[in-house]
Amino acid sequence: MRLFSLGKRLSLCASMVRQGTSLADVGTDHAYLPVWLAKHGLIRNAIASDVRRGPLERARRNIERYGEDDVITVRLSDGLDRILPGEADDIVIAGMGGLMIAEIIRRAQWLKESGKHLILQPMTRAEDLRRSLSEQGFAILHEQAVQEGSHLYTAMLCAYCPPRCGRGCLFPYVGGLTAKTPESCAYLRREAKRLQARADGLSLEGDEEGAKQLFHVLQKLEALLTPDKTEG
Repeated sequence: MRLFSLGKRLSLCASMVRQGTSLADVGTDHAYLPVWLAKHGLIRNAIASDVRRGPLERARRNIERYGEDDVITVRLSDGLDRILPGEADDIVIAGMGGLMIAEIIRRAQWLKESGKHLILQPMTRAEDLRRSLSEQGFAILHEQAVQEGSHLYTAMLCAYCPPRCGRGCLFPYVGGLTAKTPESCAYLRREAKRLQARADGLSLEGDEEGAKQLFHVLQKLEALLTPDKTEG
């Protein structure tokens, strides 16, 4: 049977999974990610979990259809609540809002154990997720933006490492992104536009201090987007 192709968003998440790992795919829906990884021999085993029975049944059918039921098991679970620490070393939480992802991580303190990697792909509120990660002691080891259709997404590879946690006023807005790829540049420009609109709004409301703080962040973001023009 011909294997499906992952979209760019899930392909980026897949690229951050360690070869030979035990995987948990939280909010798996159709289990496309663990099935694709299993068919390519990239994972040892996986748990495909979802809080809803309907998506979990779709996941089960896909797993059986592609003959990977000896590698992937399905589990009804709210976040990581029914997944044990020894069952997964790489944990993917993709396609959810940033606040929901942050709460799932907060409830699973075992994610702070050595050797655990988180691959996170927020659909919204990435800024709040980055703040929460820093507060909980998780560092962003790598972050990259990707465009799928007309939408821009970011994916983060994280691990518990308080000394490497992101700091500073710019961090919540850019995380580990740099202006080294067209997709990351586009993502950062979108953030700059959003910050400009928010700062302008605060200024119109008379919150000059709040506007000043955002304009300061905006200056740093624009500097990140501007290539060095050192004269030679």
